[in-house]
Amino acid sequence: MQERPTWTKVIRLCGVDIDDQAGPAISNQMILNNMIESVMENDYDQAVCQLTRTGKLDIELTNDHRKKVMEKDTIRNFTYKDHWPSSLSTEHESKKLYYEYLHSPRLEHSDIIYKWLLLQRLCADKGTTLHTLLGYNINWQNKRHTLIKTDHSYDVNTDYKNGKFYQYHDHSVGEKNTVPNKYFQIYLAKKINSEMLKLPIQDKLEKFHD
Repeated sequence: MQERPTWTKVIRLCGVDIDDQAGPAISNQMILNNMIESVMENDYDQAVCQLTRTGKLDIELTNDHRKKVMEKDTIRNFTYKDHWPSSLSTEHESKKLYYEYLHSPRLEHSDIIYKWLLLQRLCADKGTTLHTLLGYNINWQNKRHTLIKTDHSYDVNTDYKNGKFYQYHDHSVGEKNTVPNKYFQIYLAKKINSEMLKLPIQDKLEKFHD
């Protein structure tokens, strides 16, 4: 479960049956895998795919050595579905070496694009309306990123940092916390419902105080 407030929790508090397949700090690959599997196994009226920043790494906890590395991380010291969502953490030497020698941005970007296209096809086949938004600006290195149907000029992080709610951001752990606060999550829930979901819950959403 996500520990911090999210727009999906706001929508759920309005009485909407919502299946949140996101997880704290997980990568786009895991987000898309979760959504693909869920759409294959369930019937939904609508689906919202919120992509995150690129470069994140989910590590399968297959041995005690990996678990010890996870436990020593000052922020990303938790698990999600038997994985360590290490995000962009470079506290351990192994992660530093990964980004220096192994990370392949173009391959990662292609993987995101083609997974999204598969998700789109599955949603179309099952009559599910798919909405997509960017959580962060992505400096795409694959020109086919325009196949992803979304407003590529908008991302949640920029909206948050440029808006009035950023003044209440939790800076207690410095730049490692990029999750928007509850005030912005309420604003984002209203925005997503107004522009995408269009559910009859506007009156309930207005009862939340910005």
